[in-house]
Amino acid sequence: MRKLRLALLAILFVVGLTALLAEALLRLFPSWYTEYGNNIYYRYTQDKNILTPEPNQNASFRNSCYNIPEIKINSVGYRSYEWDKLGTTRIAVLGDSFVEGKQVAENTYFAAALRGVLHVDVLNFGVSGYGTIHEYLQYVRDVRSYKPKIVLLFFCTFNDVNGNSCKLLSGGSMLSCASIENGAVVVDEKKGQKKIKSLVNFLYRYYKTSLFIKTVFLQHRIDARSKEKISVLPDDYYAYMPPNGDWPEAWALTEYFLKELKRETDRDNATLILIPVVEHIRMVKSVDEELKKTLGVEAPKGFDPEYPVRWLAQTAQKNNIIFYNPEPFFRRYRDDHNLPYPYFSYRCDGHWNPLTHFLMANLAAEFLINNGLMANKDNLLAEAENNLRRTPREIMGDAAYKAIYEGGFYNGVVK
Repeated sequence: MRKLRLALLAILFVVGLTALLAEALLRLFPSWYTEYGNNIYYRYTQDKNILTPEPNQNASFRNSCYNIPEIKINSVGYRSYEWDKLGTTRIAVLGDSFVEGKQVAENTYFAAALRGVLHVDVLNFGVSGYGTIHEYLQYVRDVRSYKPKIVLLFFCTFNDVNGNSCKLLSGGSMLSCASIENGAVVVDEKKGQKKIKSLVNFLYRYYKTSLFIKTVFLQHRIDARSKEKISVLPDDYYAYMPPNGDWPEAWALTEYFLKELKRETDRDNATLILIPVVEHIRMVKSVDEELKKTLGVEAPKGFDPEYPVRWLAQTAQKNNIIFYNPEPFFRRYRDDHNLPYPYFSYRCDGHWNPLTHFLMANLAAEFLINNGLMANKDNLLAEAENNLRRTPREIMGDAAYKAIYEGGFYNGVVK
């Protein structure tokens, strides 16, 4: 028995020493595997029970074709400026990773760009992974306390619908979800998993070896998936088809939380505007070719990327929600300027590149002014309209344009 204990102690000593040596080497010689895409840390607030970035971070974000060297999280846990001295006119922007904007540099993400055009407070509440249920809970527990006059809700049709459903939400998710039981909506906030998430964040933040192992495993899965021949359409893409299976409930939940959010914003005398995210699948010139190129699958019968946009428009009209679809402008802009693939995203990432954030901010400013929701002081409308006529190279600069559209590596700098 004594020999067994000694053997176990020896094994533990060797494992511990190896872990310390690995940690020391990774800190002395940092690599892509310890920096890739995991440098923003999230937490659950105990009083509000919503997932947000940890406050006061100065992080970075990297992918295989770009690097964003500086991402600032303010003292209340959002990618935005400090909100301690706010003016009377406030716009809240809700959404997921497209709104959070960690794929673009400081002051170029949508909310920052819109603030620069309108010269009013634009508060960025975007959080990666959010769906309609999370934006509703976030509004009730956090956003409304800032008393916004206008609430812009960006809806990602690719994964916001299934992200609301406990039956369709991807396995292992720490985010809240809902289901319909006996005709009533039941929310599962997964409170029991919060401590596990906090521990994982702690290890990734302070123990480089755990981050290295996770990233190697993640990249291996990505590489394997890119080489794998897929015979069926991935689950998320069923948002672009007429609902079947568990999807009707997911769409019903989505409408329920949109209605609830509308009811709450009305209570606060705030104007809610629903905007579909400009998505890559709807910007390509041939959906069939895109699916074959990126996934190696044929478009199934009934596959229609416009389906969720039509559903959003109809649902908004039925529930008296202002709806604005910016995608027709983006298609015209693509053709007028001969914008090459990947159009409004990155070749390694489907999120918006800096051109898209800039154009979307000016489109939103134009929409708000033209619809009497924002005063056209100092000729702001003319400035926005002029910005929308500028070419991609004028907006981004030659270096950024080449990096994104001509096969380079984008270093997070515009002009």
